[in-house]
Amino acid sequence: MPTSQNGYPALDSSTTGPLPRLRRWTIPGTHRHLLLRDGAVGFLLVFLASWFHGKIERLDLGVWDEWGWAARPIRGSSTISNHASGTAADLDATRHPLGVPTLDTFTPRQAKRIRRKLRYRFLGLIRWGGDYAGRPDAMHFEVVGSLRACERLARLLMKTRRGRRILAANPGARAVIKS
Repeated sequence: MPTSQNGYPALDSSTTGPLPRLRRWTIPGTHRHLLLRDGAVGFLLVFLASWFHGKIERLDLGVWDEWGWAARPIRGSSTISNHASGTAADLDATRHPLGVPTLDTFTPRQAKRIRRKLRYRFLGLIRWGGDYAGRPDAMHFEVVGSLRACERLARLLMKTRRGRRILAANPGARAVIKS
């Protein structure tokens, strides 16, 4: 089975049965959803999207520009994108276009808050494209941690207020994370 850049198996829209598979994750407090990998990895990305919506900028304004799974290579490359494994999400993509310097679309305060959240709450398991050298991708967030590390963190975050809201909005997700 082909793998994406981060080593996770690539998925297709017909992936069903036992993991890995895709899930339509609702982002609580919005009328938006992301198609992401089921289980802990998708949960962490939706947890991040929910935090982003509440603390950085609203996701449900204007056009629907929150993207998850897409079967494709990294733009300008033949390497399979992390989007193809359902382990990457783009948030407010039209406000933060590929190649535009991060501080041209986010304030320094917003960028600092994102970096701090990824380092301390997500323990470095999610990488931000806003920190890419050469070609910034400030809309882009991708899982870079192992499945085991993501499962450990997801089990902790499930108990938080935000985690409980995500699980309530996504029936059946709890059982998959705990399996």
